[in-house]
Amino acid sequence: MSGSHAVAVLLEDRLVTLTRAVGLIRRRNLPVQSLSVGPTGTPGLSRLTLMINSDSGTADRAAQHLQKVVGVRAAVAFAPGQEVARELALVKVRAPHARYAELLDIAQLYRASVIDDSAEAVILELSGTEPFVLSALRALERFEIIEVARSGTVALESGTDLQSGMTP
Repeated sequence: MSGSHAVAVLLEDRLVTLTRAVGLIRRRNLPVQSLSVGPTGTPGLSRLTLMINSDSGTADRAAQHLQKVVGVRAAVAFAPGQEVARELALVKVRAPHARYAELLDIAQLYRASVIDDSAEAVILELSGTEPFVLSALRALERFEIIEVARSGTVALESGTDLQSGMTP
């Protein structure tokens, strides 16, 4: 089944390890939708999350190949529907005084928070699945969107099963 598949990689917090992992992804020409990297709760380890637009077999093979990279502690491809995935977006929107209430209604509908409010623009923070974020952006198009910054998707396996191999 083709679609978005999350691959999580636990790796040493060194630039050379990240470079090796991303190099492998590039060499394999994987159809990456998003890539996100950040610290974990364990000092010295980072978590790389890839969203790959492929079938399950390709995502599993990517995880197997990444597992062999020097400095990678664990790599796993989550089964479709077995992960909780979220993306963060900051959206700067022109907010004319006459339409400010309408903007706040849309923000409330999408559970967005007003992070910065000035006379000329409002910065909203929203998070959710990729389709949810895209839907919010589409709803905000009726205002002048000045700038958008989106994070890559981050994902965790749902449930309490510790068999994924991602626990350091």
